[in-house]
Amino acid sequence: MKKVISLVVLFLVQFINAQEATIGEINNVKKTGLQLVLLSPEVISEAENNTDYIRIANVKSRTEVPYALYSIPETIKKSFISFPLVSKTKNDSITSIVISNVNQQQLNELFITISNSSVSKSVNVFGSNDGKEWFGLVQNHLLNNLVDPKSQQVEKAIVLPLNNYKFLKLDFNDKVSLPIECKNFGIYQSKVNYVAQLELKNFNQKSITDNSKKKSLILISFEKPKLISRLDLDIRSDLYFRTARILVNRERKVKNKTEKYQEELFTFVLNSKMKTSFEFPEIFEKQILIEIDNQDNPPLEIEKVQLFQTPKYLLAKLEQGKKYEITVSNKLDKPNYDIVNFLPKENELLEVVAIENYKPIEKLSNEQQIQNFWQTKWFLWMAIILAGLIIAYFAFGLLKDVEKKD
Repeated sequence: MKKVISLVVLFLVQFINAQEATIGEINNVKKTGLQLVLLSPEVISEAENNTDYIRIANVKSRTEVPYALYSIPETIKKSFISFPLVSKTKNDSITSIVISNVNQQQLNELFITISNSSVSKSVNVFGSNDGKEWFGLVQNHLLNNLVDPKSQQVEKAIVLPLNNYKFLKLDFNDKVSLPIECKNFGIYQSKVNYVAQLELKNFNQKSITDNSKKKSLILISFEKPKLISRLDLDIRSDLYFRTARILVNRERKVKNKTEKYQEELFTFVLNSKMKTSFEFPEIFEKQILIEIDNQDNPPLEIEKVQLFQTPKYLLAKLEQGKKYEITVSNKLDKPNYDIVNFLPKENELLEVVAIENYKPIEKLSNEQQIQNFWQTKWFLWMAIILAGLIIAYFAFGLLKDVEKKD
């Protein structure tokens, strides 16, 4: 009887677990202890920006791993790590500067200290591990607004794809503008190796100029909603001062009719004397519209639009060498784990692990959404009732046998 009951319970557990979708794995756990699991933009999107829907499970034992949502403490201090200059050469109107990432640290930003200058400069960035064979990282990045009224120098950041090349080469194009003086190169590093920002990729972008309303429009759309907290614009125009805003399309019911309208989420000013990077309260949207007021001016020449997400982490106790999987289901409730009472101190060093082998949840078409009977709630309840009857039958049989023996 115990075997029968175990099989029934196992069947029900497997059926219920089938309602969850595995979307990723954690494989690279280097030591046992508290770890920070970095949630990628794709994972947050699948979880509908709700970490309550996420579960971590040990692949081998199938046991659930408790976690706590973890955010970066604002009090963490950052220190500047300077990259030493290896060489500086000029050739065919190109100034090449090679610097060394001696410890091959992971980096996705490079900071440059530049003497005040009124020129704009285009730069290409390359990476290499031997200083001979170079691979492209960033092409035609524009360094502009190189004047700080309160200092003799200005600091600029170049966003890079995540890398740990031992050498970085910057090729400055001096063909169309005068050379600039670069004094220092390096990165900022906090006590904990957090990721500063996660860049959102794979979105569609469409630019429109509405001359009748004297506006420029940039439509950004994702396949699934994404969490957005920063906007960077690479603007090639000079001497501009314009109001811009982020809009989203909404619907509302007015007198039993559905009305479409645009909601303004964030307003900002584009100023050629200021940085064109804007942080704002997080929004979770599938589509946004960037609207720029041109007035009687020509449209701005916008080379590139970049969107970023403030990283989110799950704090969990993981074991070295073990493999874990990440599952998502919007049917789950908020978990109640003890670990939330044991958050680390602000200055405690923690390892950061990434979610690998991401698997998107495929949305079914209308035809595919027609479920088989065994996939319906009716079948689930029938299975539960049947299991209860089977257990009751064997329990009553066991009681009768005990009574007979008595």
